[in-house]
Amino acid sequence: MPVSPAEAARRTSALSAALRAGGRRLTQQRLEVVREIAGTDAHPDAETIYHRVRERVPTISLDTVYRSLAALADLGLIRRVTELAGPARYDANVARHHHFVCTRCGLVADIDAARHGVWTPPARVPVPGTVESIEVQFRGICTRCRAKGAAPSAHPRPRRAPSRKQATSNRKEHPHG
Repeated sequence: MPVSPAEAARRTSALSAALRAGGRRLTQQRLEVVREIAGTDAHPDAETIYHRVRERVPTISLDTVYRSLAALADLGLIRRVTELAGPARYDANVARHHHFVCTRCGLVADIDAARHGVWTPPARVPVPGTVESIEVQFRGICTRCRAKGAAPSAHPRPRRAPSRKQATSNRKEHPHG
């Protein structure tokens, strides 16, 4: 799910500046990883990012992509979405939000927490520490899978983020982008 060009540019600029401010070098390869993660809300995994960046930078290695993503995550600039089966996926949207996960195809979509209130543990629930954040994951069947009548799966396959070309062509047929 591509984001608007303006939002992608804003995210790229913010991530690049924050990497530099965090003492990290902004190499051309790292910048391309930043551009890729900044330009989507599809929660891609490292291999998806690698394949997309490799189209522009054939010399990039998968290790470079992993290290770049780790640097961004260590600085709190992106989030690792790890509650899913399969490889970790990455999210450039660090604003407070939750996720909807399709249990059939593995689609991950953002749910804006600000529009739906902030959830906190009930006072009667013992929490063994101070709660700093809450992430809610809604699991169910996405509109596309429900329309297709896809058979349920006990373990959803991780869904690779579509290429930009696929995302654009799928937008009309899939309500999530």
